Amino acid sequence: MIEERIEIEGIPIIIERKKIKNMYLRVFYPNGITKISAPVHLPKENIINFAEKKISWVIRKREEMLKNPPEPLLRYVSGEIHYLWGKKYTLQWCSEDFSKNVTIDNKNNIIFLPIKTQNTLEKREKTLIEFYRAEIKKVIPELLEECVDIVGREPNEWRVKNMKTRWGTCNVNKKRIWLNLQLAKKPPICLKYVLIHELTHLYEANHGPRFKNYMDNFCPKWREIKKLLNQTNY
Repeated sequence: MIEERIEIEGIPIIIERKKIKNMYLRVFYPNGITKISAPVHLPKENIINFAEKKISWVIRKREEMLKNPPEPLLRYVSGEIHYLWGKKYTLQWCSEDFSKNVTIDNKNNIIFLPIKTQNTLEKREKTLIEFYRAEIKKVIPELLEECVDIVGREPNEWRVKNMKTRWGTCNVNKKRIWLNLQLAKKPPICLKYVLIHELTHLYEANHGPRFKNYMDNFCPKWREIKKLLNQTNY
């Protein structure tokens, strides 16, 4: 892979030449590093023209990233802030004599995390992830029924898993929906938006104008909810 560098309006851009047919531009979180993947033999002038046309979007994207620095890595220790359905809670360790399961004190906004003899980061994380999995599974059936009535399409099945980069996916052929268990941290309207989004794919597989028209009809405020969903402090 051949690498070059250019600068457009003060923004450094890395050009990576690859054996591809088209150009792709990406701005990487959290530092706003900008890269263009371009065909090996494409003239540099073409790449510069492409970058100049996209520079307004690049500047806006970099500003958004720099305003929202990444959250500190979670350690699942007492005093740490966690979220459930958009509400802020303080994590508190407890012994299994107090509770064998994760429990919620809504009055004092505390999540009690039971600690076993082998207290490792991995075990604490797994315990809380399974708690979120159980929480989201409680609310999906009723909310899905509501969203099916709105959209007019019904999946054959739905499943939940911990995903790093997506809030949900839809296998159109199998009519199967996957939902990110991390949605249990977000306000409930976010889960509803993702369900409507994935059900809409049963009409339209891609995210083109037709898909957006459907979303405007099914969920008129979907753009606002999407911004809320992608806030990093939940």
